[in-house]
Amino acid sequence: MGIGSWLGLVFGLSIPAILLMYLLKRKFIDTLVPSHMLWGRVLRNIEANRPWQKLHSRLLLWLQLVAAALLVFALMQPYWWVSADAKGHVVIVADTSGSMSARTTASSEDNKSDESADDGYRRIDVLQAKVKEYIEDHAQGSEITLLSLGSDPNIVISREKDKTRINEAIDGLEPYYGKSAYRETLSLASALTREEQDAEVVVFTDGEWKGDGEGIPFQVASQVIDVGVSDTEAYNVSIKQFGVQRGAAGNTAVAVLESTHQKNDPVEFELYGDDKLLRTQTIEWRTDGHTTLTLQELEDAEVYRLELQVLDDYEADNISFAFGDRTTTPHVLYLSSGNLFLERALQLTGAEITKLAIDEGVQAGDSKDMSAPPVPKEVPDLVIIEGEAPEFVQQEDWAKLLGKTALWTLGGVGQEVKVGGEKAQPFNHPVTKYLTLAGIYFGTVIDQETPPVWGDAIADIGEKTAIYAGKEGGYARLSFLFKLEDSDLPLSAEFPILINNAVTWLTSGEASGLGRVVAGGHMDMPISVEATKAQWVAKEGLALSSGVEPIAADRGSQGFIALQRVPSTPGLYAFEQQGTKDSIPQYWVEVTADPSEGNVDQQTELLLTQGVDGSSNAELQNQGDGEKGQANGEQVARSLMWILAAVALTVILLEWGVYQRGHSI
Repeated sequence: MGIGSWLGLVFGLSIPAILLMYLLKRKFIDTLVPSHMLWGRVLRNIEANRPWQKLHSRLLLWLQLVAAALLVFALMQPYWWVSADAKGHVVIVADTSGSMSARTTASSEDNKSDESADDGYRRIDVLQAKVKEYIEDHAQGSEITLLSLGSDPNIVISREKDKTRINEAIDGLEPYYGKSAYRETLSLASALTREEQDAEVVVFTDGEWKGDGEGIPFQVASQVIDVGVSDTEAYNVSIKQFGVQRGAAGNTAVAVLESTHQKNDPVEFELYGDDKLLRTQTIEWRTDGHTTLTLQELEDAEVYRLELQVLDDYEADNISFAFGDRTTTPHVLYLSSGNLFLERALQLTGAEITKLAIDEGVQAGDSKDMSAPPVPKEVPDLVIIEGEAPEFVQQEDWAKLLGKTALWTLGGVGQEVKVGGEKAQPFNHPVTKYLTLAGIYFGTVIDQETPPVWGDAIADIGEKTAIYAGKEGGYARLSFLFKLEDSDLPLSAEFPILINNAVTWLTSGEASGLGRVVAGGHMDMPISVEATKAQWVAKEGLALSSGVEPIAADRGSQGFIALQRVPSTPGLYAFEQQGTKDSIPQYWVEVTADPSEGNVDQQTELLLTQGVDGSSNAELQNQGDGEKGQANGEQVARSLMWILAAVALTVILLEWGVYQRGHSI
């Protein structure tokens, strides 16, 4: 038995107050006497007014004392430890936060064999086994409601009695790596049992509950069950920060790492750029378990991946991604005999232009000897060749450069076909975006009987293809099959738009990085108005190794919405959009786990507030053993306040009856 509030003893002062009133009460007895005794009555009146007389036993006195004592005891909120028999409704709160994905050697009674020793045995597996054991031992035949953690509370099943469905729901629990709704889930469990008499709430956790239960009263029995993993030592090495910045000396990567192991054993890491191994090194830790890596002069890459080669207990923070800086000015190598209109349009794009003049008489296959110019030391983002390609581009160094660089050709070699007066028709593509090409005269088009294997037609003039676009070996290719000087396109208002679209598409790469966001969070995405399909596709990291299937993008009544919810499993994702021509660029997004979930070696005790009175959210506490609203082994706290209040009311009614019958004296 326990007491919920010792402050109720203050009201115990009412008991001596009642006794004091009886001690000071004037007491009279009506008696018929002869008149000669009137003087004796006066003497007795004086006697009755004398205080501190002997207290006489009276029924009304005892009833009032008993009623006061019961009320005082009820205000002390007493409770009784009773056997935790099966309840009609059991609400189970499963801690499915990110820390539950940590590996563990702990196991339940049914899993103390080889499975618990396997590296793949996680805390969530222990929790699932513990929940099943509890239902088997304490909730046979009860209605089961299962709640799990997420960005919002999740009701997995509600008032389910079918054992097969209950086990399927338990087996389907998976860790949530984002910011978990700890307090909201407890609040929902409290609300689901608020008006019930035969119910209980059971919270299963790994001892790392990040929220608290203060201010959330439970009107039914409630308890917290630690699944037992807190007794095992947890080890985690994590990447706290990782980024790549482009400077004058090249790309520099900086990473901040942390280890929870006391010995701080050396750990190897590997740095990749677009899946190519760039660096590998052994980490030396400081005494506080932290270290900072600085890696300079890295090759250009679209996506960098830092990976720790360690088998620790928490895998979600062992890999981190960074994106190459695409905000820098694109470098364009322009090979031409000279075109003022094109040069000016290229400058308007903001690109840094390096012009390499070519004599008109020196083209590929020309007998005139010409020494090849040196290949640029800094690889350009784009090479533009106007007219026939010079012979030196077929040499080894130049051919290698063009093979790994975006290439744009204008004109070239081939039979010219007159198309004067024919209408130009652009197709749906980023290069022809916002263009109509209406009213523009084109004189001739180079006839290519065999279209390039790497490209698709994105514009026609009459029945002839005028522009091809595509990718070869992963690098963008664009080909204009007409000469600018044979058309009035350079004089058109659409010409600068066309050139800007072309440079942007050719230098944007396969995708662009939008940054990182915590799992389950929201991020503004650049949604194309032409998109008919959009989805998140796992590309690297835990998301890929876990086999995460493509996730459809969020839609609204008007189509895809800009504010998208990112996936809940950490890793590298591509946000892919598809239009009628499948030509919409994709975007890289790194999804990370909530950093607080990586503290798998820290324990936080969860204390539940037992609301024993509908108007009071006082916390049950036993001054002797310090337990607060918890299960006492196989027992739970049952409030006695309502029983005492009912008995006190009965005594008060009995007292009123005694008073009405005139037995107060």
